[in-house]
Amino acid sequence: MGTSENYLMQNEIIAKLSDPKLVQYDHTMLTYNDPTGHPALRAAIAEFLTERGNAPQPLDPNKITVMNGVTSCIDALAFSIGDPQDAFLCPTPYYGFILRDVSMRSQMQLFHVHLSSKPRPGESEPFQLTVERLEEALQQAKDQGINIRGLFLMNPHNPLGDVYKPKQLHDILLFCKKHQLHVVLDEIYLMSIFGEGAQHSSILRYKTEDIPDPMRTHFTWGFSKDFAMSGVRAAMIYTWNPSIYKALAELAVFHMFTASIQHQLKCLLQDQDFLNSYFLTYHQRLRESHKIVTDKLKELGIPYLHRPAGLFVWTDLSKYLSSTTAEAEQELSEKLAQNKMFIAPSAGFFGTEVGWFRIVFSRERDVIRVGMERIAKVCQEIQKSQGHAI
Repeated sequence: MGTSENYLMQNEIIAKLSDPKLVQYDHTMLTYNDPTGHPALRAAIAEFLTERGNAPQPLDPNKITVMNGVTSCIDALAFSIGDPQDAFLCPTPYYGFILRDVSMRSQMQLFHVHLSSKPRPGESEPFQLTVERLEEALQQAKDQGINIRGLFLMNPHNPLGDVYKPKQLHDILLFCKKHQLHVVLDEIYLMSIFGEGAQHSSILRYKTEDIPDPMRTHFTWGFSKDFAMSGVRAAMIYTWNPSIYKALAELAVFHMFTASIQHQLKCLLQDQDFLNSYFLTYHQRLRESHKIVTDKLKELGIPYLHRPAGLFVWTDLSKYLSSTTAEAEQELSEKLAQNKMFIAPSAGFFGTEVGWFRIVFSRERDVIRVGMERIAKVCQEIQKSQGHAI
């Protein structure tokens, strides 16, 4: 329950991809293909995202670059946007491997925008991202001589599970336009919003003319989370900027995946009956699994961030730390591991508040229940050692 993978829908995906109609070869699959992705797959992705992302106008397949995973997409975007030692603003906590994705080849950096569990005056929620916090971080970077080229934004967010409100997202986009910053919107959990009545403020919901700075706006999505295919390595970038698209098309030759998988994914995305049934089941299972975890947390009196999206719950275990230090957080992680339980600590997300852990709930129900009992056992033992009753 430490790695954000979707086990809830694997049987459905295996059955679909095993359909003989999807396992077919022809001569075109044995020859070199368009590095940006087979035209039929790009068209299917564009149609899928137009409909499922509630886009007001059809997405253009010729603005899509297909790559082998969102990791590759982020790497290619960073390489196309910035120079070595330039930086993206990035709210913390955040999925830790983004640092690797933006820095390994491009040698760019991430400059942290620190969020807090304790809202400031004018903030209504824990860990709320505001333009005020972005302005502060940008000024701090300038004071340190760091050239900020853009903002990296996860929506829905990992590990918080936040879905940005429409006005909040628009204000952020206006901030980026004001400072001539690129914005990379990682929406890999686009279809993993399960909260009743929750709506996604995706960039896809904008008409092109309504995006504050479309030439500096870039979107990425993949099959890993929404379609339980983290091992397949299939993702895409949508950019409105022709120059960035041209750069991505050159880089795409290093990030291709097989024509047979592209064919299968195209067929999957074109099967509307399957998609309707799949997402209805998926969202129901997410709600059920989320409830198992949060019911146990409530029973234990453990605070957590109640959010409508993602495969995880951001959970505050700080009261079980021996002290408010990184060492104490690591000590708790080791105690959990000794009880055969791994959940990722705040340190793995570059969080500034120790004691927060991400609990992934996109597993089989029996696995979730056993995992939560193991967490409860460790917490109860710590409380007893501290002389408190639970």
